[in-house]
Amino acid sequence: MIKLVAFDGDDTLWDFSGPMRRALQSTLEELWTLHPGSSTGALTVDRMIQIRNRVAGELEGRVVDLAVVRHAAFERTLEDVGIDDPTLAARLNAMFFAVKDLHSAPYPEVVPVLTEISRRYQAALLTNGNADPARYGLDRFLHPIVRASDEGVGKPDPRIFEILLERTGHTPEEAVYVGDSAEDDVVGAGAAGVRSIWVNRRGSENTTGVLPDAVVQSLTGVPGVLEEWA
Repeated sequence: MIKLVAFDGDDTLWDFSGPMRRALQSTLEELWTLHPGSSTGALTVDRMIQIRNRVAGELEGRVVDLAVVRHAAFERTLEDVGIDDPTLAARLNAMFFAVKDLHSAPYPEVVPVLTEISRRYQAALLTNGNADPARYGLDRFLHPIVRASDEGVGKPDPRIFEILLERTGHTPEEAVYVGDSAEDDVVGAGAAGVRSIWVNRRGSENTTGVLPDAVVQSLTGVPGVLEEWA
């Protein structure tokens, strides 16, 4: 019997990718203003994302706080264009989070879906990210909130799912995990013996070799899946 339905945050409950790109564009325009030239002019949002992903790969296994990864990515971005200015990196990092938070919002279906689910199940948040669900008024639905940055381990490591289960007192068989990332959410839940619902809004290809237990195009499909499994 299902007792716990846990959710990912970024790009599952609230839009992350759109505000993230908008925030990077703002920091890029700030950099162009402060340091005009061919090296900074060649930077694009996509290149900044590539740099961030490269830094994340280098820090994998040592750093799980994505805010720390983002700051390091700004330092690397400046380094790549020949600028040695830790103060500027910190300024761009702060600007990034301010702009991203300004434009982030839950998906329209989130409150109705969480309202419905929380009537029948315990709902929780398990996230690698840093956004605070309280800023969206979602904390009233999500107990507990388990963050990789607090636990020192992140998805897809099954240990963070085990932390969630221990904290809620549920077995893997009683839990379902809902997330948008095949690599982090489907793989991580599967490794912990937890059923997964993949929220595949963009019709992405799953290249992990690990199949989710169900696939939905938006959160509106989650209650129906849970009903089938009841």
